[in-house]
Amino acid sequence: MLALLLAVAVTSPFAQALIPRVEVSFTGGQKVSVRGPEPVADFPANPVQTLLSPRGDAAAVRFCWDIPKYSVCQVHLVRPDGTVQVLKNSDVRRLLWTEDGKYLIGAGVNTVRLWNLSGGVRTAVPTPGQVYAGLSQNSSRIVGLSFRGRDLCVRTENQWYERNGQQARRSTSTTRYGLPTLRALQTVSAPESQQAPCDLPVTEP
Repeated sequence: MLALLLAVAVTSPFAQALIPRVEVSFTGGQKVSVRGPEPVADFPANPVQTLLSPRGDAAAVRFCWDIPKYSVCQVHLVRPDGTVQVLKNSDVRRLLWTEDGKYLIGAGVNTVRLWNLSGGVRTAVPTPGQVYAGLSQNSSRIVGLSFRGRDLCVRTENQWYERNGQQARRSTSTTRYGLPTLRALQTVSAPESQQAPCDLPVTEP
């Protein structure tokens, strides 16, 4: 979707005036000015989040285009020396750094991404652990990210449908991933009214 929208980016003088800049201040005193993406159909990409790494050697700046019927985002990885890199597949709604600052984690609607500081990316798609007999066409959306020790917990809300397309049931799931491999360790499911836990003693071997 992001590539399609960028393909119709407008580069008129008016559109150029809509390109934002964000100044990132690092703990060592360095300041880097980050130029935002081009507008799309005269809709600017607004800066919505700046997140410094715990180590202070990088920052993530998330820009989003608020286009009618669409909300598309892009993340820029910024270094104190002025290097700015647009991260691959960075249309995400949530961002957080690992505690050691070596990896950046993002979540889109239904996909988790993990980037290293060179821009390499790994992806995972959480799936509900519970299976309901006779129901199909499940859809899930990520609603939360958190850490449990060294592991990543990804919480989703799931909808289950009858074969005729009618919604039949809702549930929540939490999938626990080992870092930095993003290997799924376990998935716990619960009814819609409850939050599936992520506190079982499972760690990456």
